[in-house]
Amino acid sequence: MLTEKQQKIYEWLNSKLLLPVYAEAYEGAVHLLKEKPPGYITFVSHAGRDIMNSLARTVAGIRTSKVQYEHLVDKIKWRDEWHGQGLSSSQHQGDGHVIPYDICKMVMNLIEKHKEGQSRSQRTVDLFFDTFLGYSDRNKVPNIKKWKKTKDFFMGNTHLREKSFSEEELSKVKEHFETLEEFLYIAATSEYSRTRSLDGILEEANR
Repeated sequence: MLTEKQQKIYEWLNSKLLLPVYAEAYEGAVHLLKEKPPGYITFVSHAGRDIMNSLARTVAGIRTSKVQYEHLVDKIKWRDEWHGQGLSSSQHQGDGHVIPYDICKMVMNLIEKHKEGQSRSQRTVDLFFDTFLGYSDRNKVPNIKKWKKTKDFFMGNTHLREKSFSEEELSKVKEHFETLEEFLYIAATSEYSRTRSLDGILEEANR
């Protein structure tokens, strides 16, 4: 069973935004947090990450593509003699290797694509607050640090890994998901209700 607040978020995603996939992912994460089945932190983190990264872009109709690192690196035909075997950073300061322009251009392209990916990630944050909360300046958003910490947690726990989750991570996943819920709830409420301080609402939730 969803709480009244969770039901409002679900209905906003499903009926207002007309995004049942996001609504179902959100509801699924809520159930996982209650039931705590094996692997639930990974699944909850994955849902949280996708909501934070993709919801506003989807609503705005913005399509983005991931940087295809494997494809870009595979194109670089690096030679063994360019590795600089036997050299250290403190030796042979003037020595080096002449690398063909085409290879340099591929490396520069890889770096540029990486920078573009980082820029898109930052614009995603701005887009969420501008689209749903009416903040065009990210630096003026109350509790933006909590948003960042939550996003970092989800990003760090989205994929499978060899080590088991620590007790701290087990306790933090619910806390971070509730932070995301508070931002979603504010977005789901009427414009009049949004005039309440984000600081006040988030502090209320963490008592």
